[in-house]
Amino acid sequence: MSTLANIPPFSWWRTRRARKHAKEVLHHVRRLLGSHRDLMKADDVAAAEKAIAEFAAVRRGSIGQIEQGMEKLEKACGRLFPTPKHPRLRETVEIALVAAVVAWGGIRTFFLQPFKIPTGSMQPTLYGVHVEPLLPNQRIPVLPIRVFEKVFCGRGYVNVVCQEDGTLDDVREVDEGFAMFAGKSTILTVGSREYRVPVESTKLWRDFNLQPRQRFAAGQPIVRCVLHNGDHIFVDKVTYNFRRPRRGEVFVFETKGIEGTRGEFYIKRLAGVGGDQLRIASPDLLVNGQRAAEKGFARVMSRREGYNGYSNADRGQGFQHLTTPDETFAVPPKQYFALGDNSYHSSDSRAWGAVPHANLVGKAWVVYWPFTKRFGLTD
Repeated sequence: MSTLANIPPFSWWRTRRARKHAKEVLHHVRRLLGSHRDLMKADDVAAAEKAIAEFAAVRRGSIGQIEQGMEKLEKACGRLFPTPKHPRLRETVEIALVAAVVAWGGIRTFFLQPFKIPTGSMQPTLYGVHVEPLLPNQRIPVLPIRVFEKVFCGRGYVNVVCQEDGTLDDVREVDEGFAMFAGKSTILTVGSREYRVPVESTKLWRDFNLQPRQRFAAGQPIVRCVLHNGDHIFVDKVTYNFRRPRRGEVFVFETKGIEGTRGEFYIKRLAGVGGDQLRIASPDLLVNGQRAAEKGFARVMSRREGYNGYSNADRGQGFQHLTTPDETFAVPPKQYFALGDNSYHSSDSRAWGAVPHANLVGKAWVVYWPFTKRFGLTD
């Protein structure tokens, strides 16, 4: 803290300046206590409050009283609020971190937004969160290999073993994580114990053939699988401010106001723009009477390397459009028709119609994690 030595010699002016300075010091110390209160012991908080109260009682007194009070307050603060090591470095780092957070907020809002692929509707172009059951003879790798695979490949291992004899009495899904790392886990109740499985309940029923009241013995695996975290991408939020979206691009949009959708954001391939006439004659997508020529469509229609072509078949998605080879869909102005590359297992515009321009978030730009063969620019 500063002293009163540099205050001008005129007594009335010195007194006025001293009292003003004392007020500023008191305000500063109160703020200091407020920012450290949660980290301090109760006795130290009480001592700080006492020192502040004593100084507040003399801050309008004479210069001598103010100086004595300030000296006592400085000693108390030096004991209760020790100066951290390397204060300038600490301050510089704090400022840099704040600046980085503010800058990232601006980048995320106006330029690039991270996005986690939620489902398998774009496979094999992009993979969502999915599981692969482990066979009884498949062993889980040792810890160093598991850590490497988790960090670089987004691959983890789930091995939930029953601890006591019992039946599967309850299954409930819970939300976990936050923001881009949010996900769903399932709590299984077997006998008197609960088991947390970091997999959505629908995947457990489908991929592991779990049954209500299924019986498990102690030591028996309940769920053994490889859990893939799905592709994480950056979405370019700038490009569509300068040009219209184009057929064949992979794009992200909000589902707000689109009846029949689930989830906050979807990622699909843009199959048609306003004015286009679309038709699906499996495995082909026809745009304005011609087979779609863009590279992304060509891969899907090739039915090679994991692609199966486009389909009219409704496998529980509730299709309302393009359900037969002869049916056409006219894309309304300023709207877009979205199709998943995994056409046989995709809930897309065939079920809930076209996407309004106002719902667009941006163009999928790059897969930044995990480091698989899909890492890099999307197309």
